[in-house]
Amino acid sequence: MLKRDVMRKAGAVALAVSAAAVPVQAQGLGDEITHVFNELRAGGNIMWVLLALSIVALAYALERTLRLRRDRVVPKGLADEARALWAEGRHDDILTLCQRRDSVLARVIKILLEFRGSPVQEVKTVADDVGTGELRIHFRRAHPLAVIATLAPLLGLLGTVIGMITAFQDFRLLGETGDPSVFAGAISKALITTATGLVVAVPCLGLYHFFKSKANGFGDTLEAEIRDLLMDWYMRKGAAETTPAS
Repeated sequence: MLKRDVMRKAGAVALAVSAAAVPVQAQGLGDEITHVFNELRAGGNIMWVLLALSIVALAYALERTLRLRRDRVVPKGLADEARALWAEGRHDDILTLCQRRDSVLARVIKILLEFRGSPVQEVKTVADDVGTGELRIHFRRAHPLAVIATLAPLLGLLGTVIGMITAFQDFRLLGETGDPSVFAGAISKALITTATGLVVAVPCLGLYHFFKSKANGFGDTLEAEIRDLLMDWYMRKGAAETTPAS
């Protein structure tokens, strides 16, 4: 009984401490938000521009994360399934498969199927053009991250220069009797924009190269899949019997 009472009291104390900690944590969060907005105001209008750029960068990063995926470019197993259906002469089923697993590779396979009566070089050229065009879209959609990574530090430096000019003008107006700490505080506020610009630019540059490298990897895989399908369907012995004349 004594042990049970002690455990009950300990639990009550823990609940009381947790309940008391919630307002403290909420107050701490509110103080942090207030501090952030104070820093934004101290940095001037450039800080709001940097904030807008960071939001745009986040939107593009999320869009690339959702859209630049393996199943949207070169799904695993799609080429093998299409190859098996081709060997059985089930071309309509290949179209159904491509519609069900819509992707860059699926659209290229449709081209290979639709132009199966054309010369191999022409089919290869059209397929390469389609694949390159699709990948170019993925590269282009990652480019805004590189633009933001270039603009953010320059805007931060511009904000610092403007802040420094203002700080020197204020210090000159104070004269010899002015408090140097006021000047130091103004310089500190002016440097906030440079730091913020770098904070925005560094992850944007890293994400740009990450998505670019990812797209390049998918492009290499896509090129290999297209090459293998062309060799299997058009160039190897027996392809002529499998491929219809029209």
